[in-house]
Amino acid sequence: MRHKRALKNSIYSEISRVAKAISNPNRLEILDFIANGAKSVEDIALQTGISIANASQHLQTLKKERLVKIAKKGNRVFYSLVSVEVYTAWKSLRDLTFSVSPHLEKIMAEIRKSFDYEKPIALSEIRERNDIYLLDVRPLEEYEKNHIPNATSIPLEELSKRLGEIPKDKLVVTYCRGRFCLIADEAVKVLQANGYHAQKIAESVLDYQMTIE
Repeated sequence: MRHKRALKNSIYSEISRVAKAISNPNRLEILDFIANGAKSVEDIALQTGISIANASQHLQTLKKERLVKIAKKGNRVFYSLVSVEVYTAWKSLRDLTFSVSPHLEKIMAEIRKSFDYEKPIALSEIRERNDIYLLDVRPLEEYEKNHIPNATSIPLEELSKRLGEIPKDKLVVTYCRGRFCLIADEAVKVLQANGYHAQKIAESVLDYQMTIE
């Protein structure tokens, strides 16, 4: 009986150790960020607003628990998720927090209010309607790695110069890196200011793929 108890303790200790590795706001943001494609430590530090040294420490913690992997290109090291299961775990934690935390939903409502746009359009709608022009406003390398079918790539920094490529007789739906990414919100703001009917979807490419698998 004691042997079985020791085995169960070991099981829960292993799970607790992995949970501890992601129980940090910076590491959670890192996982969410690199789900869109491999990133260098410099990219990650810039995205999360922390120093390169701190970003490197967080990445080493995640690597130790086999949550991220590395690939070298020349003198640079790029980090990506080990598997889609890592993203699934992050997504489950994110969605659980939305379900139990009114504070998080209040924060998101404040963000929507600051951008003055309608509630994000549902993923199911983009599959059901034929009057939508789907726009991926992430950096081109992220689009080339993976994107929602039928989406056109126009990175946010190029949007103002490429408005002529976007039809005005359709609902323009933008997307970026997921529920906490504001690139799509910025794109909606630019589009609406130029006379387009625009909305966003809040989910990421991986979120989309999980709904069709």
